[in-house]
Amino acid sequence: MTNIYEEADRLDERVRQGAHREVIGGLWDELGTWQFEFCKQMGLLPAHQMLDIGCGSLRGGVHFVRYLDPNHYAGLDVHASLLDAGYERELGPAGLQDRLDRSRLIASDRFDASSVCKDVDFALAQSVFTHIPLNMIRLCLAQLVGVMRPGGRLFATYFEVEEGSPVTLRVERGHGIVSQYEANPYHFPFSDLQQAADGLPIAVRRIGDVGHPRGQFVAEFRFFGSSSPGHRSDTRKLPIDEAMKLRAGADHYRAYVGPPRRFDFMSSTQFALLHSLGLREEDKVLDVGCGSLRLGRLLIPFLREGNYHGIDPNDWLILEGATHELGMAALRLKHPNFASNADFDFSVFDVPFDFIIAQSVATHTGNDQLDKLLRGAADALSPLGVFLFSYIRAEEPCEAPDGWHYPACVEYTETDMVERLKTVGLAAKPIPWFHPAANWILAARSPEALPSDADAAGLTGHVVNRITDTKGYVFKG
Repeated sequence: MTNIYEEADRLDERVRQGAHREVIGGLWDELGTWQFEFCKQMGLLPAHQMLDIGCGSLRGGVHFVRYLDPNHYAGLDVHASLLDAGYERELGPAGLQDRLDRSRLIASDRFDASSVCKDVDFALAQSVFTHIPLNMIRLCLAQLVGVMRPGGRLFATYFEVEEGSPVTLRVERGHGIVSQYEANPYHFPFSDLQQAADGLPIAVRRIGDVGHPRGQFVAEFRFFGSSSPGHRSDTRKLPIDEAMKLRAGADHYRAYVGPPRRFDFMSSTQFALLHSLGLREEDKVLDVGCGSLRLGRLLIPFLREGNYHGIDPNDWLILEGATHELGMAALRLKHPNFASNADFDFSVFDVPFDFIIAQSVATHTGNDQLDKLLRGAADALSPLGVFLFSYIRAEEPCEAPDGWHYPACVEYTETDMVERLKTVGLAAKPIPWFHPAANWILAARSPEALPSDADAAGLTGHVVNRITDTKGYVFKG
């Protein structure tokens, strides 16, 4: 089958003649609308940074540019003439050029979007993998590792054949399209896509048939940061035993989140508290300030696939925790969800949570940040969900300055905290669960979701036989 995409001179001539819609395969309206609706269904939000791979003359791009925040769309294609046509003949007449700088449309035959893209949340490769061999798919994924944020996702369409199909198989796809292993248009078993991602910090999930107008299937590729160790500081390279000697806040994933000697204890005590509150594997959990996966290393294996959600402003912490505490095998199996922002914007997940936990987050939030945290949690809780968090209880009223305070800490009185929770529509219940440096409190939309006074009194977190850590914090309630 002849593919005009592989004949640059002929394609450029057709584009000059005004056929920029036809040369990318037709179905302009149908496929453009399908791409947009599918991506929204998969969680695309206006605030996301998006990369459209194989964007062509912006069949889908017109929809995305209109929907996304200005300059949050980037398009990548091998043919500059298609990009020019899309910008001038599609965005121009639609009045959308002021929402996208022309520099964000990149011509590259090596899938290199690094000149304009960083921390991409959402990528799409619609009818791209159908036209390139497996080694080029591998190149595409490897290039994306450098521009996708941890937790970022690529959705790619492809022609699928059953596992074990003969390599000589040819499949009629309709409209004169015949897919095969060795020539364009290509088809693959899903395991080939998994193989293309092998050794990269990517988890692959088969979504399957989603009603693509050409009958293509969809695979999801979730990224977990750069595979290159070259950007890690000397401190970050320290093994765990040596990292134990670092001060809290030092540049190591176990120390940055608090005294490293307490890393294991703070993992287990959070998990134990969730268990005591009735955590089950089917619950959806949000880990606020998930950082180095101190809790995530226990929660991710426990929860069902896709039920763990972590949010933290520090991408490097998520990557280091995923690398050193879990490994790619666990991430590929469980498909945790990550977001990176400092605004406590939990709407990025679009999930009502059964549990939201924020350990040692409110201990560092000034007035404005605390209000954002509490309001974000209130908006994201399910009707019977529970929000549990630690804070440092002040004996006397005090004013916490606005902003984020780290490694310094801030304090709030219990009365103040309960009143703040009430303001955002949450009932509160302090509990005596042991914390080496703070206090725990529960909150919920409905008081019925909180434990009774008698049950709350039994939530002590009592630890037997381990009395102190190296800093002298008492671990015995």
